Amino acid sequence: MSRSEEHQPSRRRVVMGALVLGAAAGTPGIARAATLGTPQEAAAPAAPRAAAKAPAYANPLVRRRADPHILKHTDGYYYFTATVPEYDRIVLRRSRTIGGLATAAESVIWKKHTSGDMGAHIWAPEIHFIDGKWYVYFASAPANDVWKIRMWVLENASANPFAGTWTEKGRIVTPVDSFSLDASTFTHQGTRYLVWAQSNPDVGNNSSIYLARMANPWTITGPQVEISRPTYDWETRGFKVNEGPSVLQRNGRVFLTYSASATDANYCMGLLTASADSDLLAAASWKKSPQPVFTSNDTTKQYGPGHNSFTVAEDGRTDLLVYHARQYKDITGDPLNDPNRHTRVQALGWRADGTPDFGVPVADAAARDTTAATRFTMTAFTNSSESNMYVYQSSDATTYTLLKGPAYTPPSGLIRDPSVIKHTDGYYYIVYTTNWTGNTIGFARSRDRVNWTFVRDHTLPVAGLERTWAPEFFVDDGGGVHIVVSLDTTSTPDYVFRPHLLTATNASLSSWTTPTPLKGLDTANYIDTFVVRHAGQYHAFTKQETTKYIEHATAGSLGGPYTFRGTGDWAGWGSWREGPALVRLDNGGWRIYFDGYTEQKYYYSDSLDGFRTWTPIRELPGLTGFARHFTVWKETV
Repeated sequence: MSRSEEHQPSRRRVVMGALVLGAAAGTPGIARAATLGTPQEAAAPAAPRAAAKAPAYANPLVRRRADPHILKHTDGYYYFTATVPEYDRIVLRRSRTIGGLATAAESVIWKKHTSGDMGAHIWAPEIHFIDGKWYVYFASAPANDVWKIRMWVLENASANPFAGTWTEKGRIVTPVDSFSLDASTFTHQGTRYLVWAQSNPDVGNNSSIYLARMANPWTITGPQVEISRPTYDWETRGFKVNEGPSVLQRNGRVFLTYSASATDANYCMGLLTASADSDLLAAASWKKSPQPVFTSNDTTKQYGPGHNSFTVAEDGRTDLLVYHARQYKDITGDPLNDPNRHTRVQALGWRADGTPDFGVPVADAAARDTTAATRFTMTAFTNSSESNMYVYQSSDATTYTLLKGPAYTPPSGLIRDPSVIKHTDGYYYIVYTTNWTGNTIGFARSRDRVNWTFVRDHTLPVAGLERTWAPEFFVDDGGGVHIVVSLDTTSTPDYVFRPHLLTATNASLSSWTTPTPLKGLDTANYIDTFVVRHAGQYHAFTKQETTKYIEHATAGSLGGPYTFRGTGDWAGWGSWREGPALVRLDNGGWRIYFDGYTEQKYYYSDSLDGFRTWTPIRELPGLTGFARHFTVWKETV
């Protein structure tokens, strides 16, 4: 979070000890800049912590949860809490494994007040177990003054934080009363400390990092010491911010990460380092890395990584970095109103000199079963033949190799636009366009994707049906099989199509309902409609036959009504595109393939944010210029 209250005190209420202690650094009260691992650091650190091979975690781990905090407790559970995008409650999950947190039940342990204190901006909760009790630290503001943000504490005496009662211990009172947030706590050499972010009224920044001793889990004692303030360019983009501190003690040193700049793609992480033998309340003990240690990365498509915490992997040895980031760079409006900061986790590396190596934020990826592999099967017709089907396979949805070609030729007619699924009976099925005119669609099946057998031509009982094109399978969550097909009837001018839906009424796929128009897509000339289900919505990607653009519509049910979300060149794919087909990638994103038929090229584009944005189109290697209007079936083998 990076907002400061509008009206701050003009002067401090007390003189901070850091002003004197930091004088030797040349800048009062802030850390000196030093390169990690230089002789300026404490001598003779302990041997570097060796990281064992970390498990493969799915990322994002938890969607729409920012400022994540994971605690591994002595009971064997990982406890997870984070900021929810509504900023109105504190949630808690637990699991025996890190990966299990993704699907663990989430409990609301506290809600904001309807008026008065703790009535707005419930931010950055952390959960800690101190002296036999659970504590949650969080930031909030009064309902009537939403930027007057301060730090607060909840307590629960139950051994199980999901049971018992969470009581409000009150506000953490700081010697300087100004915008403050992101409280965290740790012990060092028998002393408990609070570290947090707070606006420094003397310099007018959004927040600096402060440190103080604690008298008890909700009270600080003695001076609050400013150990870092935003001075570098990378700390002052959008806002002048140092916030979200987190401490890791390793190799004879105390490492303190923090986040800097505005909460958009400029958000990044910095690092302070102190010797374990130094006085942590002396600002001169802390040395700041002159460069950020964790930043946005265009290659992995992760933006604004920050507000981290640390935990340890299931092996008990591997340090893990827990943080949030977005899957896209461009944000409309205030970044704080964009909900898509997702929790991520990755192994933290260590250099030979005992300093942490953060690397880059990893790309989104599903957890992989090492005994299994993903296989993408493609069925296509070609530029050279519309009477033969070719079958390809890939492990990455990009590089396809020929499995067999031709693999199937129907007993008569054409095989255009073949759509493939694997059915519950163990067979692979294709449905396809049988001819340029007529009222039938064709079916064939295979056990091995190599040897195909004709099943039947199915006649669609639609009055005045002239053309039956581009049938596309859709399999629902319960295994039900549907087909979306483009129909041209005598009720419309020639070559004006409407998408229709038919549903299998038996397991053998030999009986089908009468086709019915897809509501919302039946008022203009739409063809090649491909539907997927994502995040509780049905998404239709369909070619507007008049403009030649692929457009995007959504609905709450498969049959509609559909509402258009993207029209014209909304995704930057250009016109004269057809035959869209989508497949879910291992990283959780979606890939769309489409035929640039006038150019005789085949393209693809990816979305990692639920169809909000798309990557620039690329030609499909090896098949562009040869394959035509295909679909892809993904499975684990």
